[in-house]
Amino acid sequence: MFLFLDVASPIPEFHLFDDKKIIYSIKITADTNKKLSDNIIPTYLKINKAYNLANKITNLIITTGPGSYTALRIGSSFIAGLSQSMNLPVCEISSKTIYDFLYDTYTQMGIYFESSNNQKFFSYKKELNFIHEKIENEKYIFPKYISHLFYNFNSPLFINNKIKTESFSIKNIILKSLNKLDFKKNTIIKPIYISNNIILN
Repeated sequence: MFLFLDVASPIPEFHLFDDKKIIYSIKITADTNKKLSDNIIPTYLKINKAYNLANKITNLIITTGPGSYTALRIGSSFIAGLSQSMNLPVCEISSKTIYDFLYDTYTQMGIYFESSNNQKFFSYKKELNFIHEKIENEKYIFPKYISHLFYNFNSPLFINNKIKTESFSIKNIILKSLNKLDFKKNTIIKPIYISNNIILN
């Protein structure tokens, strides 16, 4: 059984995967005004009671961003604690991971990602580098060679009409790619926090 914690999306969620199916999903906070730190442990305990996770979990999955610094930090700390206490391997899912899974179909593409606290990011490949940028206003201009844009929540309103847009679901991409995920034990989880203030990166 796989336990997936998504703390990069606007509303954090737990998902349970078993036999390549989603068997349970639960929002950790009902809305963006509630604190992740106050709700993550009670929500996990609720799932644990219902599914006896201590005896059934074999793998952990965590989104690492880019996203809200606070959400990523709390989520990563929680999963790291489970991993160490239960001796379980962890797979980190970033926008780069999602890009790699979609790249076979679309080569000139980018990932537009909305996170908690109304933060927005754009991830794309430029030559040999993979780049994450934080979008703080609607004056952002996507690279001219981007022809296909995937988004996780809302399609950006400020793109030109030459770019094709398509929504994606993190949990569905992971579910389809379980056999391709890279799980590691005793790994240091590294959240991707992007700020336009160079000092903070």
